[in-house]
Amino acid sequence: MDTLIEIPGDRTAAKFAYAAAGLGVVGVATLGAMYAIEVPRNGPYVFGTINDATGGGFNLAIIPVILQVHRRLRRTPGSEAAKWLVVAATGAGSASSFLLVAKKLDFNVSTGITVGAMVVQACWFLLAHRSLLKTGGYPRDLAKLGQSIGGALLVALPLAALAAVEQAPAWIRWGIGGAGIVVGATAWVAWPYWYFLASRHLSHRPVTSRHPAAR
Repeated sequence: MDTLIEIPGDRTAAKFAYAAAGLGVVGVATLGAMYAIEVPRNGPYVFGTINDATGGGFNLAIIPVILQVHRRLRRTPGSEAAKWLVVAATGAGSASSFLLVAKKLDFNVSTGITVGAMVVQACWFLLAHRSLLKTGGYPRDLAKLGQSIGGALLVALPLAALAAVEQAPAWIRWGIGGAGIVVGATAWVAWPYWYFLASRHLSHRPVTSRHPAAR
C-alpha cells in the first residue's frame, strides 16, 4: 500500500472525511429502514426525513475532502473545470436535500438533482482515481476503491432506471434493472467506507502495534 504524501490541509480534510463516513452510514441505515418499514405502510416518513437531512449534511461534508484529494491531480484547465463542476453539483445536491426537508422542493425534483449530483461525483471518482492510481504517493487501496465505486455507479444507474419503466418486459425490469439496483446499492453502501479510509490516510496517523513481550 502506497503512503499518502502529506500536504497542507490533509488533517482538516480528514475530520470532514470522518464526518462524511458517519453521515453516510446513517444515510444507508435510514434509507433501508424507510423502505423496510415506512414504504409498505405508506408513512409516516420519519426515517425518510432523517435520510434527506443526512444526505444534505453528507454532501456538505464531502466537499473539503474532494477538494483536498483533487489537489493531488495534475493541474490543467480540464481538471480545474472538473473540480468546480463536482463542487457545484455536490452543493446543489446538498441544497436540494435540505429544501426537501423544509418542504420547499418537490420530491421528484429533489431526487433528480440528487441523482445528478451522484452521477457527477461518480464521474469524478472514476476519472480522478484512475489518474491517481498511475501516480506515486497515493494509497492504492483508496484509488482502487474510488475507481470501482465511480465505475459501478455509472454503469448501475442507467440499468437501475429500467426497473421503473412499466412498459418494459418483466425480464428487463427485474432482470437487467434489478441487477443495476444491486450493483448500484453495493457501490452506494461502499461509499461511506471510502470516506472512512480517506479519513485514516489524510490524518497521517502512524499505525503502531505493541509487541506482546513489550509490556
